Amino acid sequence: MHPVTLYTIGIAVLGYALYSFSIAISKRNAKYNPRGLPGPTLIPWVGRIHDLPIDYMWLKFKEWSDTYGPIYRTKMLGANFIIISDESIAEDILVKRGKIFSDRPQIRSLFDSKSTHGSMEYLPLMGRNQYWARQRKFTHAYLTESSNAQYYGIMEFEVKRWLNVLLTEPDNFGFSLEDMASKVMCQLTWADHSFSAYCTKSAWGLLTQMSPAGPITNVLTPLWHLPHYVNPWKIAERKRHDEQQAWWMDRLLITRRLMRHGKQPPCFTRTFLETSEKSSISGDHEASSVIGMMALVGIFTVAGPLYYFLVSMIHHPEWQAKCQQEVDNVCAGRMPTLADMPDLPILRACIKETMRWKPNVPTGVAHESEADDWYKGYFIPKGTRILPLDFAFLRNATKYPDPENFRPERWLEAGWPTFQEPLTKFPTIKNMTSFGWGQRQCLGQSLTQDELVVACGGLTWAFHLKKKVNIETGEEIDVPLNKSNSLLIVKPDPFEMAFEPRSAERKMEIVEQWNVAEAKNAAEKAAFLRVAEDKEVLEVLA
Repeated sequence: MHPVTLYTIGIAVLGYALYSFSIAISKRNAKYNPRGLPGPTLIPWVGRIHDLPIDYMWLKFKEWSDTYGPIYRTKMLGANFIIISDESIAEDILVKRGKIFSDRPQIRSLFDSKSTHGSMEYLPLMGRNQYWARQRKFTHAYLTESSNAQYYGIMEFEVKRWLNVLLTEPDNFGFSLEDMASKVMCQLTWADHSFSAYCTKSAWGLLTQMSPAGPITNVLTPLWHLPHYVNPWKIAERKRHDEQQAWWMDRLLITRRLMRHGKQPPCFTRTFLETSEKSSISGDHEASSVIGMMALVGIFTVAGPLYYFLVSMIHHPEWQAKCQQEVDNVCAGRMPTLADMPDLPILRACIKETMRWKPNVPTGVAHESEADDWYKGYFIPKGTRILPLDFAFLRNATKYPDPENFRPERWLEAGWPTFQEPLTKFPTIKNMTSFGWGQRQCLGQSLTQDELVVACGGLTWAFHLKKKVNIETGEEIDVPLNKSNSLLIVKPDPFEMAFEPRSAERKMEIVEQWNVAEAKNAAEKAAFLRVAEDKEVLEVLA
């Protein structure tokens, strides 16, 4: 057949397919679209994507909320969205009606993230099903136990290591910051900090894959359905997914092998293996996945706020000085620990205000309705995605006067709408809107707060956090305020800064405290191995 004829037939078939698809979508929309809600004008089939930027999407959603009100509808490539920018409405829908609105939408560029067929890999993204319920219970129990034990001193140990690294590698602070957060999670989950580099890489790989600003298949979803052999997005995701699962499983198998020889220190994986017969978790695959997911989530939920704490302190040296004075008064020259948290309200206020001013999840994480429902006369059909817009919540001028500026005093002084007493407990970042809603609230709130208090307290104890000076020009290098990635969980774009030890004596203390901590840790590990070997000998003799 002539090439022109083939080309003509192909165009005709494609045109007919698109026409048929548009008719089917139109019929479906007549029944399944939200009704009664205001919102931007929609283009047939595609909805409203032509002026919705991939970068800083939350700003456009906030602009629309200012125009259309605190609850409005939009559509993107056949998916219905309802955007909520008022906390009371989010409470009504996502908390009080949690049995209907606690599902998650399918993320197109992941293989079955909802676990409808038992993949059981990504707890925060799962649908509201049996795997989600038992993994949530499992995760809550393990994190609560470690919180009650103040994380076995792991946070203080890794912050001491990090402060010492900052003395010798200050220009590499981005890597060492994320590595510190990763080492904490690797110690908790597998009792081995050496896994941190790979774990960090794996965390950001998953975060990129699940974000609208990641693969184009998260926006142009039909591309995901191309045949596998001509689908570069599926090929890449299959490789990433399988490598991650294999790595998680290797960690579990290595832990089991070390336990047999009495050489595995306590950790989440060892606890599971010791109690697996009583666990509702189905087996090694599910256990390795839920534990691995805990490790990943604990990295980027801490790293983002910690980056922005640095930005906050650089741009607000007066608050940095207040934090330093508070730490000096409370800790009498030593680095703060978790036990000092009740006595550090100024530090906690600066951390909480950082998370309000530069929210970690500005778009919020979408829920999905499991049944048709009505809200104040508005029809919300099954399958609608509900987006709680955290950026809008945290820019509410009534609750947060002067919302665009960094004002930690709003948490410390009577007269501000957000002030609470006693200051030994408040301010706390727990139950901030950034941690989600209802049955989907993040389980790692205590871990995030505790690690940020130790890390930020350590930074203000050790250093003056300053702008870096250009050696050639003598001018300060600017630290941008509004440049970041646009992933689901954000962090600022790479920037330069200086970590200046607060004194020569403090510099020596940073080195000395790490040397002491490292030596103590080595001695404890050696003692553990000796006890393990003695136990093996006794078992053989018996």
